[in-house]
Amino acid sequence: MAYLLLLHQKMSLKRKVNKLTLAQTSIGTRKERITKRIENVQKSYARKQSKLEAQAKQMTSMTNSIMNNRMMAMSQAYQMVDANYFLMTEGNGNNCYDGDYKRYYDAMVEAQKQGTDSQAFKDAQQRFNDYINTPDFKTQMQLAQSAAMQYNNQIAVQKQWQQQMMSTFTTNVNDQVSIWLEAQTQALEDEEQMALAPLNEEDTQIDIEQASNEAQLSYAQSRLESIESALQSQTQEAPKFGA
Repeated sequence: MAYLLLLHQKMSLKRKVNKLTLAQTSIGTRKERITKRIENVQKSYARKQSKLEAQAKQMTSMTNSIMNNRMMAMSQAYQMVDANYFLMTEGNGNNCYDGDYKRYYDAMVEAQKQGTDSQAFKDAQQRFNDYINTPDFKTQMQLAQSAAMQYNNQIAVQKQWQQQMMSTFTTNVNDQVSIWLEAQTQALEDEEQMALAPLNEEDTQIDIEQASNEAQLSYAQSRLESIESALQSQTQEAPKFGA
């Protein structure tokens, strides 16, 4: 009678082990699927984050490029000058303009076209040198040099002020881009957490179910092994007729 009871328990436990083993396989499949879904969501938001960072980088690069171009244009606009600028430029309130100096200088440049060894150039050069050595011209040159120094100082101040303004503007824009990126990143992370929440909850439930099923399977297998051992022992102890 005890043997039959053990045999019945063995068959029952075998069915339970098979059922739990099949359930474990099914749970494993569900685990793989939910893991894949979680990974896909994470990859999707990683791509969105990369796009945000690329957009922020583009905005920063565009601002820097515009400011660099303006800086180059400003450098060309604010060119330093020498005394010749005031000696040879008429109008705009310039009181250093010297018509004779310009006339002698232009004549020398024109004669140079005939060659520096030409008599025309040598004569023009001589007239130019004679003029720039006169006391009146030296006085005029001093005035022009003073005007050039004053003008260059003003240009330097204006240029420095413009550079500071552009630098401040660039810094402010880049700071605003950083703030924007941080806010967008936080919003994206919150959105990702909301998207992952039900998936993570399902993943946790699967883990709990898997652990419970594994514990039941382990216990059932242990009981089955114990009963099989008991059956084998009874089989060996049973009297053998005809021996």
